Amino acid sequence: MSSELIISEISTNTFITYGCGKTPFGEALIAFTDEGVCCLGFIDNDKEAIFEQFKKLWENADFSHDDAKAREYLEYIFIKNKKYKLLVKGTALQIKVWKALLNLPRGMIATYQDIANVVEKPKAVRAVASAIGKNHIAFLIPCHRVISKSGAMSGYRWGMKRKKALIAYESPQK
Repeated sequence: MSSELIISEISTNTFITYGCGKTPFGEALIAFTDEGVCCLGFIDNDKEAIFEQFKKLWENADFSHDDAKAREYLEYIFIKNKKYKLLVKGTALQIKVWKALLNLPRGMIATYQDIANVVEKPKAVRAVASAIGKNHIAFLIPCHRVISKSGAMSGYRWGMKRKKALIAYESPQK
C-alpha cells in the first residue's frame, strides 16, 4: 500500500504546521496540513536552509511551528509505517515521476531509465532524474529507491550514506 498523492496549490488561507524531530536516519523537518504531508526533508547541518526551501515552495501559506506534533508524525511514519496523503506541488512531469515512485514496492529499486519508461518518456532520463531530485517529501515519495543504469548508487539530495541506509532498511530480511 502506497501513500496517496494530492496535487494542490496552497492558498494564503492554508495553514501548514511544521517541526523537527528524530528519525532512524537523522533529524528531519516535516510539514503537514489537514490535506496531508507537504514536506519531509532530512537535516544535516543547515536547518535554516531546508526551512527556507520549504517556505519558498509553499510561499502563500500561513505557518505554525509545533515540534511535538512533528515528532508524532515522524514516529508514525518511520516506526509505525503509517501512510499519509501527500500534498505536492510540481510540474506535470514531476508529478508523473513522483506517482511512479509511489508505485515502487518497498524494498525494490529501479533505475532512472526504468522510471523514464514508466512515465512514457524513455529518452528523457535526465529530466526524470531532475524531477526525482526535486521531490520535497523524502522517504514517503521514495526517490531513494532509484539508482543508475549501471547499478551504482547515484546522487541523493540527503547524502549517499542515508540513501544506502534507507534502501537497507526497506530490503527484505534474508
